[in-house]
Order: sequence, then structure tokens, then C-alpha cells
Amino acid sequence: MPKKVQVTLTGNESKRLIAKAAVLHPEVRGRLDSGHKLLLAGGTTVSALAEELGFGPMRISGRIDAEGTRSAQTITQTPHNLLIQNGQAVNADKNIQAIVEGLSSDDLIVTGANAIDPSGRAALAFAALGGGSRGYALHSAYMQGIPMLVLSGLNKLIPDLGVAMAYSGRSGVEYSMGAAIGLYNIFGPVVTEIKSFELLFNVQAVVIAGSGIGSGEGSRTFILIGEDENIRQAWDAVLALKGCTLSGEADSLAVCYGGCDNCIRHVGCIYKGNDKNTVD
Repeated sequence: MPKKVQVTLTGNESKRLIAKAAVLHPEVRGRLDSGHKLLLAGGTTVSALAEELGFGPMRISGRIDAEGTRSAQTITQTPHNLLIQNGQAVNADKNIQAIVEGLSSDDLIVTGANAIDPSGRAALAFAALGGGSRGYALHSAYMQGIPMLVLSGLNKLIPDLGVAMAYSGRSGVEYSMGAAIGLYNIFGPVVTEIKSFELLFNVQAVVIAGSGIGSGEGSRTFILIGEDENIRQAWDAVLALKGCTLSGEADSLAVCYGGCDNCIRHVGCIYKGNDKNTVD
């Protein structure tokens, strides 16, 4: 008879669970084992995947924190985009456009998401015009038919991505907590905690509660259902994840409060004047 347990994962714990599952995902495993190319488009969840693959944390650029849609204070030399092939990884930041143009439908791009919806749609948030070098490269990837895999926790779930895209955008925002953002559709299977539990332990995961207080803000609570041994493995794995920290190159996690190299590309940000509490 199937067994049932209840677990709670914080946002960082979910990111690590998803990263571990992505290593086993057929789309990722197939490229790693066949010598095809795997392009990691870094965010904190994809950075965790890079760590699980043995390549260390990635540079983090944009992020959303309690004070808004923010950027890194400095641009470090650690890769924000990482190309993996035949067990080797190279920094793809400076030539990401050329690298994408050299990909084929046998290769794979792995990206995170800033929003997903119940229909399975996903989007990245960009504060730079055109999404910067990554935005242009992803557009080129779509034109070539390069497959993508999207890693996202359920704390990114919004009601309707179409409505969100209709109202978001860099233009027309009078002032913003951080840079005003637009949303860019990304297409491909979305790996959430639910799929991750299935891939890793062959158990069914059902979300029964969202968020909480203190360190539980942004958490999700699940019922796990499965055979006894599978449930035991899932339970032990969740316990091992407790206390996971955010993945990302340490210096890149420092946040801009105005005057960083990215400010010139951003619009609407109230922090540009170095006064967090004032709007004109």
C-alpha cells in the first residue's frame, strides 16, 4: 500500500532539489552522455545545477529580493553562461551569440524562469533593452529550433503569464523598486519540485500549502505518496537538504544600490540616485 508523508521545502531547498533532478533528466543526461552541447543560462537554480555537475557556482546577474528587481553590484569574471561538452566547461559570456548560432537541435539550453503559470508557460524577466546579450541569443536559439529545459520552483507560479506580459515592460513605468522589467517567453518542459520528486524518487508530490513566516517565506509544503522504500529515500533526501544556502558566485550576490555598471541600461529604478526612500 502506498505510503504518505508531508514535507516542507524553502525556496533554496527547492532550487537544490530541482538541480539534483535536472542531472537525471533525460534531456540533460542524453547530452552529457552523447557528447552534444549543453548551454547553462545561469540563475540561482541553474547555478545549483552547475555545482551538481561539478563546475562550481555561476555568476548571478539580475535577481528579485525584498527591495525589488535588482542587479549585481559588480560584474565578476565567473561565468554567467556556461557551455558544457565532453566533460569540459567554458565561459560563454563574451561570445554567447556565436555559441548559440553554433548549436543544433541535438543540443540543449537549460535556463531558469522568473514566472511560470498553470498552463505550463514560462518567462524570464529582463531589465536591459532586448534582454541584453542573453536575450538576443535566446531569440536566435528559437529561430534555429534549439530545445530548452526550464528549471523553476513553484514559488514562481503566477495566475496568467499572458496577462502579466501584457502589463509588464520597461516603457511607461514611472518609478520602480529596482529596474523596470519586461517578460520574455521561454518554451520547453518545466521542471518543478513535482517533477523533481518523480525523477529522483518515483514518488507523487502534491502541493498542499504555500509560503510561511521567517525563513519559511516562499516555501511550499507537499504530500509525498509512493512505495515505502521510495518514500524513505525522498524523506531522507529532504532532511539532507535542510538549511541549503543560495547557489551563486559569492561576489556576484552583492546587490547594487545605484551607480553600478548596469545602471545605464536600466530604467525606472528609484535606487539610481542612491536614495532608497525617495521618488521624484
